[in-house]
Amino acid sequence: MLRQISIFFSTLILFGMMHVSCQVRAQSPKEITNSIGMKMVLIPKGTFDMGSAATDRRADLDEPQHQVTLSRDFYIGQFEVTQSQYEEVMGTNPNQFPRDKKIDPSNYPVALSWTDAAKFCKQLSGLPEEKKAGRIYRLPTEAEWEYACRAGSPAAFCFGDDTQLLRQYAWFDKNGDEQTHPVGLKRPNDWGLYDMHGNAWEWVADWYEVYSRKNVTDPQGPRSGTDRVYRGGSVNYSPGYLRSANRTATAPTFDGFEFLPIGFRVSLDLPN
Repeated sequence: MLRQISIFFSTLILFGMMHVSCQVRAQSPKEITNSIGMKMVLIPKGTFDMGSAATDRRADLDEPQHQVTLSRDFYIGQFEVTQSQYEEVMGTNPNQFPRDKKIDPSNYPVALSWTDAAKFCKQLSGLPEEKKAGRIYRLPTEAEWEYACRAGSPAAFCFGDDTQLLRQYAWFDKNGDEQTHPVGLKRPNDWGLYDMHGNAWEWVADWYEVYSRKNVTDPQGPRSGTDRVYRGGSVNYSPGYLRSANRTATAPTFDGFEFLPIGFRVSLDLPN
């Protein structure tokens, strides 16, 4: 009888250890580094106010504030995709800057069309190590991008409303010298993401339309359109354009130019 009780409790303990082990394994790492050295940060699911309040004098008409729920955690690039990363995956570098040809451009953000950014995501997903890991890369949705940019901040910027602090976080018209800079030189937001404000604009997945004021869950944008959205501002733009809620759009084939560099960062869903 004592032997049976001992076996019973031993089984319970073993089951408990297995359960805890499974829970530990199920937790997703807060950061991952993929096969080309690209660092991805885990963004927790949550609800936030997207857009700008009507009382914000800087708000544009196409960004009315509304509540958005993101129902799943996701990963997003810690940095904008660099020229060297793009070249490693695609075999070419479409950029001609920085202007000074003596400067190594490898760690500068790549600037390109939405179409080419989407192709990069597909090509990256097809690399052997990424396929083995089950990673399928994509552009972040507009809601995911703003949520990640804010990092919990309801203010105009990830750090608050004081534009005097912007120099610590961003390259823009007051300090950018009209050209992009290597990624990651400024302070990150509270979720460890760099250059969400300034440096290069960033493409997102969505077609453009004026927001609805309705509360939504996991919005994907309209099913079709003429222009794709890009976010974040760049080195040639004033602080108002760098706000977390600011949005603009252009044709997906537009590949930018030195005065209007549009780059991107990749997103990644957690495996089911």
